[in-house]
This record gives sequence, C-alpha cells and structure tokens, in this order.
Amino acid sequence: MNIYEIVIGADRDLVSRGHVSLVWRLSGVSLGSAAAIEARAVRLIHPPMVDVAMPHTQMPQGQIQGQMPSGQVPQNRKPGNLGTTAPVTTNYLADCRHFMQVGELGHGTFGVVVKAIDLRERPPREVAIKLLSRGNFIKQYKTYVKREIDNQSRLRHPLIVSIQEVFLTKSHLAIVMEYARGGDLFNYTMRHGPHGRLIEQQARWIFQQLIIGLDYCHRRGVANRDLKLENLLLDHDGKDGIRPLLKICDFGYSKHDRSSSAKSGVGTPVYMAPEVILGDNHYNAKKADIWSCGVILYSMLFGKYPFNAKEPRLARRIVAAQYTLPANVAVSPDCLDMLTKVLVAEPAQRMGMEDIKCHPWFLEGLPPGALDMNEFLLKGMEPQASCQRKVELVVDQAQRMGNPQEGLWACRLLEPIGQSRPANGQPRKA
Repeated sequence: MNIYEIVIGADRDLVSRGHVSLVWRLSGVSLGSAAAIEARAVRLIHPPMVDVAMPHTQMPQGQIQGQMPSGQVPQNRKPGNLGTTAPVTTNYLADCRHFMQVGELGHGTFGVVVKAIDLRERPPREVAIKLLSRGNFIKQYKTYVKREIDNQSRLRHPLIVSIQEVFLTKSHLAIVMEYARGGDLFNYTMRHGPHGRLIEQQARWIFQQLIIGLDYCHRRGVANRDLKLENLLLDHDGKDGIRPLLKICDFGYSKHDRSSSAKSGVGTPVYMAPEVILGDNHYNAKKADIWSCGVILYSMLFGKYPFNAKEPRLARRIVAAQYTLPANVAVSPDCLDMLTKVLVAEPAQRMGMEDIKCHPWFLEGLPPGALDMNEFLLKGMEPQASCQRKVELVVDQAQRMGNPQEGLWACRLLEPIGQSRPANGQPRKA
C-alpha cells in the first residue's frame, strides 16, 4: 500500500533532509501532483507508515470518565492503556484468516479493543480492531453502531482515525481502524511535569490540529458530540522530542446534518455544553463541539477540568459557565481571550469555528497552508455513500450470533491505492 505524505510549511530541500515543521499523513488517497497543492510538497513513500487508532471501549479501569476528583485530572490513572499492548489472554480472531491478534489494548462494558496484524498487506500492517458483542448489544444500540461506522468512514482526513473495514466473527462485530502508537491526549498531558499540564505552545499545537480536524468534520456535515482528551489520539508519544500528530476518534455519538437535529443529551458530562445539559430541543451540535474544545484546551493548560465533576452543583455551574482561571499558571492574554470566548454558555454568543480560525492566538505558529488543507480535501474526496447499504447488512446480521453456516460477512471501506472497490453491492460472503 502506498501512502502520500503532505508536508506543510517546508520546501523540498527541507523535506529531503527530514526537517519539517508539520506533517499530515494521509493514507489511501491519491493526491495528484505537487503542483496542484499550493504551499505543499508531496512525496510518495514506501513502506506504509502506521499511525493511529483507538475507540470508545478503551477507558482504563479504576476511573470513570468525567468523574475526576476535585476537578483534577487524576494522578493515579493507570498508564499504558493506549499505544501499548497487553499480552493476549483471549484470541478473538482465532477463526479470522486475514488478521492475527497480537495483543489487547483495552476493555469496555460491551466490547474489547485488540491490536492485530493485517496479513493481506505487504509488509503486514498493524491495526486496532474494536470488537462489539453480537446479539442483544447490537440489537439495542444498532442505530449508534451504524451511525459510528457510516459517519466515520466518510471522514477521510489525516487528523481523523479512519475506519478501514467491518466484518463479523462468530461472537463479535469487528471494526478495523488505524492503530495509534502514541496513546491518547489524556496520558500525554499527564506525563508532562509534576502538575500534569502542557505549556501554552504545546497546548496550541494540539488545539490547532483539533480545530482543523473538527472543521473538516463539520464541513462534511458531522458533529462528533463526544470530544474529550481520551478520544484524541497521537501518532507517537513525543518522547523523541518530535511533536505528535493528533487523530480524532470515536464517532459513536456523532450526528450528521442529513439526520434529525440533535436533541439527545449524549457525551461525557464534564465536557458537555450547557445546552446539552439543559436538554434543549434541536441544539446546534457543532456549537456544542466547540464548547468541548474549550474544555479540552482548559484541561491541557491548567491540568484540571474547568468544572468539578464530583460537585453536586456540576450541572448548574456548567449551564452558567461558572469556572475560574488559576492564577498560578502563566497563560498569555491572547490565549485567555480565546478560551473565555469559547467557554460561553449561550451558543449564539460562543465563538464559532470561523472566528477561532482567525484568532491571533490560533494563528501563531500555524504552518503555512494548514488552513487551506481542508479546502483541498473537501474538493478531492466524496463521502463513501456506496458502502452504507453494505454496512447496514453487516450490522443487521450482527444482531444474531454466528453459526457454522454463516460464512464471512465483511465490508472493506478503505482500499489501498491502486485497488478498486467491487461494484456490486453485497458484502463479501464466503
């Protein structure tokens, strides 16, 4: 499989010497000639570079999402749940000839995430596979499962985890995604210094990528509705001194413009926007995403959440946007201006995506051409609408447990460069 690497903010000489200020890696998409991409250098590289993935079921044990003591990011969260591999205890892929399980990455109430090798690729490629229990769980949550696969498979962007394939085992619905070597932003933030926070320049680097990736989602019509530190992954851990690239994952609660307007109170409480907490009918899910970005930025800067998740008046404080700015952390006036304009209770007065992209603090140090990247990607890639029916068939089949006569049900959503997708509509069944 070939991978095109878009290098932003670097000329060809710098690229050839490996000195670049920002790299967006894009897998499985033909980008055309370098001349067609203003302010970018494009090169074809071999072999494929493995970047990312980890989904919703990976929450570490011992802490509940959004339930951090005293508003603090917990100091005792178990490390190594993301980007590292636990020994194999159960081989969930024993009957699958295309994938070999090499470890477990995380457990959840209804599923497990494993690290595997795709044996069809040359050389074999690492992937993360999210396994959801077939039967009653799929019956109960099939709308969310279909929505996650459908919406995320339409988002083809270097800052978003790609879903590559779905298939069935006898006991699970399997969702194949990119593998994230660097773990999640929660652990990355916790590792920095005794206070578990990032310096302003580091926080801005992450925030810039978050906004550019989210802007693409919104312009594709998809609101995430569950943005949080645990759902932002990194291509490497940054211990080598190279700043990591961000990947947005977990679209289980996502909402597309084509479906009914958002009205469900979904997500993680401490990241929820006031209008979501209030249960407003037909709230603007994209503006709610912006609020969550503000909570993420606050958490990176100050090492704690803006709201105490264990406080009985949590909901009231969120609805009123009652938070304090710690005086013992040095943050620039421009950064505070951005933060306080994002964490505004009234959606109509909250800073929008276009205003964020024009704000001086956001623009500082942003690589040349970075804001133009989405224009190029939106122009060159169409949603994978042809796969929707195939995914529905696979998910519907997952409502029943497997049997020896079932055969292989699979739908490949992301083909390597140079391979064409079959024109007929049915999932592969062998």
